[in-house]
Amino acid sequence: MAIDLDWKAAYREIKLLNWITLLILSAAGAVVLDAASTLGIILGGLVIMANFGLLQHTIRRAFSGEGTMTGTKASVIVKYYLRLLALGIVLLFLISRGWINPVGLAVGLSTVFISIVGFGIKRACKIYTREAT
Repeated sequence: MAIDLDWKAAYREIKLLNWITLLILSAAGAVVLDAASTLGIILGGLVIMANFGLLQHTIRRAFSGEGTMTGTKASVIVKYYLRLLALGIVLLFLISRGWINPVGLAVGLSTVFISIVGFGIKRACKIYTREAT
């Protein structure tokens, strides 16, 4: 059985899920947690969503529409490590200033993970119900 996946539509859906997840986590944090934790959730979510967007941009530029690699592997790897370094510097800055709670930041950083898992579960349910009928 072939699984069709329109990557542009999938990416749009994951981006939407990212925002919904961040909104839910932030709202729950605002009700239950202190301001530093809530700010950590919000900033963590924004940082990881920006990082995810840059990763997607790098991957799309590295491959053609047919799936063949247009760039060099080295350039993709270098961009990956530069993005990882920048992410580390941003997180170090946020934590060292004491503006945010590190636990709240960790919750915010899980935004993209939660969205991708949710997207995967939704896709698996669609495939399973299509097979059952």
